[in-house]
Amino acid sequence: MRWRLIIALIMATAHVAVGQTRVAIDSVGEAWPRRTDFGADGIIDETQHLTPDLIGYQIGRWQPLDATESIYVGDWSATGGFLRFDFAFLGLINPPGPLALVEDDYQPYMYGPNPFVGYIEFDVDASAQTGGEVDFPEFRFLGNLGRFGGRVNDPVWGDRMAVCGSDIDNQLATTPWVERSGEEFHLACTGDGIEGITELNGDGDGTFEWGELWMVHTTWLHRAHVFEQFSGAGGDGVYEPPVDVLFDHRLDLNWTIVTVVFPLTNIASAAARQEIEQPHNGNDGDQASILEGLVELRNSVMAIPAGDAIRFEPDFDVVRDWETTTPGLQLNPNFWRVNLIVGMPYAIEDVSGAFFAPTDVQPEPLLGDFDGDGVVKAEDFTLFDSFLTDHDGVFPDDADGEVDGAIHIDAFGIGFCMYDLNYDGVIDDIDRDLIQIMGDLDFDLDVDFNDLSIFVTLLINPDMVPVPVPPGDFAALMDRADFDRNGVVHGRDIQGFTSRLLAE
Repeated sequence: MRWRLIIALIMATAHVAVGQTRVAIDSVGEAWPRRTDFGADGIIDETQHLTPDLIGYQIGRWQPLDATESIYVGDWSATGGFLRFDFAFLGLINPPGPLALVEDDYQPYMYGPNPFVGYIEFDVDASAQTGGEVDFPEFRFLGNLGRFGGRVNDPVWGDRMAVCGSDIDNQLATTPWVERSGEEFHLACTGDGIEGITELNGDGDGTFEWGELWMVHTTWLHRAHVFEQFSGAGGDGVYEPPVDVLFDHRLDLNWTIVTVVFPLTNIASAAARQEIEQPHNGNDGDQASILEGLVELRNSVMAIPAGDAIRFEPDFDVVRDWETTTPGLQLNPNFWRVNLIVGMPYAIEDVSGAFFAPTDVQPEPLLGDFDGDGVVKAEDFTLFDSFLTDHDGVFPDDADGEVDGAIHIDAFGIGFCMYDLNYDGVIDDIDRDLIQIMGDLDFDLDVDFNDLSIFVTLLINPDMVPVPVPPGDFAALMDRADFDRNGVVHGRDIQGFTSRLLAE
């Protein structure tokens, strides 16, 4: 199923030559809301609203056939003047209505019953040392990874993600560096940033429905707000050019594909606007591009005098390297680091300020992979046990203050913890039982040749498999051998099992 999704995602967008784009695939069927409101009890009716479940994304350079007609009709090209970014959801997902983030207007279901809310971060120089976000990091990628029960297999995020909610302090200089994600640009996908809708293929009723194609006119694209104190763009450091976002529900796939195309250079912007190229002026209201935003940032940093006190402030670290970086060399989206977090809005506006519950992230962690090495193994059980022992009965980490084999998280919608795998506000043996070592078919916390013998028997004659441990739990055994997650154990699971065996 995984490979069919990869092929379908590529075929669903455009003709692609090898190396012209980068594709990331996300597991499907695992998405569910992690409430972020104070008591984690805000109203989200999952029976009435489809859970946003990411399939994956595709990113690369793009060249329109005729930019004056449409920048969305064209081809992927290694020399294209535009960024193209597609991300896809399972099922019919519609744009979000306003969430009262700007004005007193809360209508998340304005455009349909299945809105998504989220943030997509672009680290264009692939350096976590430059860029980040101090505005609401608790709703961004690094501030929410812990809610998904593990670390991603990327050493860059080892000391930056919030393991628990208490790690988020909105300070750039303190560890863990949750706010220092390295992003230079992001898409803030909220209804407050929608300025209009054009139904390219729809019935005109204002509800995004099956088979419809909409162009959503937004202010979703932002240069990282952490740069504003160092920048002169627009007089206030803000660089937020308008961007049109395409929503396309594919009947053949039952996917919703969301597409953004935006100029990488002012040359491309001028072509789309049928104008003569303007010099970089840092104005997001005329010709705007990724390059202009980066050039303005570099020039602003260079303009700060050598002895100025601002250069010695901890926050200056997020822009220091841009002084010597060549912006024109950062325009290949294939090399950008991309983080996504998506979720569902609450049915009723939350008084504590939580406006969505995350359902999916990309890159995604393995449940129970607490050290972020990409494999769940015995060491992860040790990390879980150590955390439980160290914090059980320790107030305020454990709200009841009692040594009873459980950590009770106070207000766990805000104070979540990575080790709370079932996200119920309590860390205990129920969570430990959810840690699953794929390929460990004799349940002895490793994967060895004993497990290989059981795996081969499962492939050839499942009825001959000895009673597993825990006794009689054949479903748990099958689950640990089902590497492609399609509900059966067969030949396509061999590669996954072999990789896991060799990883020991």
